[in-house]
Amino acid sequence: MKPNSSSPPDRPNSSQRAKNAAFRLLSARAYSCAELRERLRRRGFHDPVVERTLDELARLKLVDDRDYALRFVQERMRIRPAGRGLLRLQLKKRGIDSATTEDVLDESFDGVDPEAVALDLLRSRRRRYDGVERRKALSRMYGFLGRRGFGAVAHAAAERAWLEFRESGHDGAPDT
Repeated sequence: MKPNSSSPPDRPNSSQRAKNAAFRLLSARAYSCAELRERLRRRGFHDPVVERTLDELARLKLVDDRDYALRFVQERMRIRPAGRGLLRLQLKKRGIDSATTEDVLDESFDGVDPEAVALDLLRSRRRRYDGVERRKALSRMYGFLGRRGFGAVAHAAAERAWLEFRESGHDGAPDT
């Protein structure tokens, strides 16, 4: 290290301590490279040590952003389905680069009809729209789907859901 460098020299065994800290973190849950980098920095490890540690973890295949992103999207779609827009934002927040994000989203949504996913979500919330007049119910549906990242398919899914609800006995009149 250069004598004029602004960061202090690495303490002895700091690489091993950083690896141990990373192993402890990874034993609890998966992390993206950026998340792990930030965690190690917050624990007081200097950038060169952090980067060496991340390189070693990547070499050991313990940290892989593409795998992390793919598992994140799959788990999210299983537990709390969302549209591409929200998933893209959540992956960006976790430090996944845009090329990897788009690749993972393309793979994850291959053969998936986002409108059908949105419609299923609305069906699961049907009681919230019973007795609510059409315009207000549609507005709520649009808002819900928009917050879940469904974008353009929100309108079509909401309209379809409203028609389906109406045909099965929901007329928009308040319940008595």
